[in-house]
Amino acid sequence: MKKQIFSFDLTLFVLMVLMIAVGILAQYSSGYTKPELSDLYLKQFLWFGLGLVIVLFIFSMHLKAIHAYSVWFYFIIAFMLILTLVFGKTVRGTRGWLVFGPLNFQFSEIAKISTILVLARYLEYHFKELTQLRDFFIPFIIVLFPVLLILLQPDLGSTLAFFPVIIIMLFLAGADLKNIIYLIVIGTISIGVPLTLSYYEFKGILSENFWLKTLLSSSVLTYIIVLMLFAWSVLKIILIFYPAYTLLNKINAVIIILVISLAFSFTITHSLKPYQKKRLLVFIDPSIDPYGTGYNIVQSKISIGSGGFAGKGFLQGSQTQLGFLPEQTTDFIVSVVGEEFGWIGIITVLGLYLAFIVQGLKITFTARDSFSALVAGGITGMFAFAIFINIGMTLGIMPVTGVPVPFLSYGGSSLISSMVGAALLINIKSHRFV
Repeated sequence: MKKQIFSFDLTLFVLMVLMIAVGILAQYSSGYTKPELSDLYLKQFLWFGLGLVIVLFIFSMHLKAIHAYSVWFYFIIAFMLILTLVFGKTVRGTRGWLVFGPLNFQFSEIAKISTILVLARYLEYHFKELTQLRDFFIPFIIVLFPVLLILLQPDLGSTLAFFPVIIIMLFLAGADLKNIIYLIVIGTISIGVPLTLSYYEFKGILSENFWLKTLLSSSVLTYIIVLMLFAWSVLKIILIFYPAYTLLNKINAVIIILVISLAFSFTITHSLKPYQKKRLLVFIDPSIDPYGTGYNIVQSKISIGSGGFAGKGFLQGSQTQLGFLPEQTTDFIVSVVGEEFGWIGIITVLGLYLAFIVQGLKITFTARDSFSALVAGGITGMFAFAIFINIGMTLGIMPVTGVPVPFLSYGGSSLISSMVGAALLINIKSHRFV
């Protein structure tokens, strides 16, 4: 215990507290002239207090206990996601919150942590054994289970963070780089095809009988997938009698990629709501929705740009105080910092995040065992992805997906999840010499 306490990562803890302080300050500014937002910073402060208790609790746990109970934690969170689908509170078309008296909690946030823990436990026992594409099946199922439950809400933004995390963890587990590239290709085709179709559909330049649109909107897809799988099986039987294993592997890879990509394209086409498609399409062309999601990006860029070098001053941001900036306590809170504290404020926030990520990478590569390294790598990747997406979103270089920025954005679920992730990193660092 003495060794663990003396190896407490004070740097990571201080960085976390500083970022939370910046977020509470920005939330106070957002509610300064708006009564409906005036008490959000107090609620966030209370969530921060609860988070500190959780941080101390996780820090006091032995890594063996975290390892042992990770599977239970995973299934408990999955069960809470199922309860959310049945009894959850609906906000803007998403049934994503369970209500506990005065508190609303979004379990899709903490599901990222539970998935990282279980995936790390599985990969620990298969370290450097992921040489074939079929070896990815179990990790894929581990991630897909909570992802499907969250997509049913539907909450696209929360699901996006799962896929870069699994790629990072597979890479750290020694998976064949070629197979990781296959996964990236599958993801690109799966998302790219339906979004491209949606883009041309919104533009009105896509005919109703276009073959790809017909394919993804009818049962024809089922027959094509079945036919491909049948052809794959026949080829595998024929080629097994000839020395053509390289060719067989290439055919296997191509057919598997096409089947999975088409299946996901079909799912995405039918599961995304029109407003979710618009959010992603606005990234390609803001003129698609100039008074909706496009308006959000425009106002965010105006806020950051008008802040200049040193900003307009605390509580002096016109876009923030007059309510032109939308979702200023959650999705676009970095824009509040940019308007009131300018380039200096943005660089300070980016510097804090960069220092946090670098510290997370140090913990990953100095961890005492593979489970700890995989957990630390997954959590660091989760933070890096959320930071990149959210700040890119406020600058108009990434689509608006509703991904909160860690520690700054208002929301108990996001804050608690981020603090749990930080606590696990601190725990891994503290057990390095124990």
